[in-house]
Amino acid sequence: MDTVLSLLLVLVLLVAVGLAIALLVGVLRRRKTEQGLRERSTTVDPMAAGPLVSDPRRIKAGDVVVIEETEYIVRGTLAMDEDGYTWKEHLLDASGVEGDLRRWLSVEEGESGIEVVLWDRVPGADLTPDTEVTLNGVSYRRDEKGEARFASTGTTGAATDGTMSYADYLQPGGTGLLSLERFGAGASWETSTGRTLNLEALNVLHS
Repeated sequence: MDTVLSLLLVLVLLVAVGLAIALLVGVLRRRKTEQGLRERSTTVDPMAAGPLVSDPRRIKAGDVVVIEETEYIVRGTLAMDEDGYTWKEHLLDASGVEGDLRRWLSVEEGESGIEVVLWDRVPGADLTPDTEVTLNGVSYRRDEKGEARFASTGTTGAATDGTMSYADYLQPGGTGLLSLERFGAGASWETSTGRTLNLEALNVLHS
């Protein structure tokens, strides 16, 4: 009789141990599954669109801007504000042993997204705002004009702050842009020609 009871106790203990092991294995499997789900839910999809690493809106003095394989140093920035509408113009410098090369890059964010334009100053153009202007035989029609407050950082050639006037023009039937700017009432008008850049053509190395 004692032998039978002992066998029954051993059997009960084995069943209890087996159930405990099965329960433990189930808990561990569930935890592993939950951990895997959490990892998959927090892992960044490498194919998903993320924030811009090369962000034209964050350009500042000291950054390097690469446009069509030419590297420019950002010398300074003009921040414009026209009744709450803002944009920036950056002085780019790629001067070296081959000579001086300075251009301007304007960045503004409108209804259609970020617009980036590369500008070249035209010294001695002697143009003043009108409904239509002509430069080197090419006619441009005025698109908009106005005045804005500006603040200068870095090296721009302008005062620290003040008021500027501008008139922007489009080439009818073409892609050419022309801009007249005057920094201060007594200053002369500066002429620049420009072209819009695709964001893919622009690489910014932020400092």
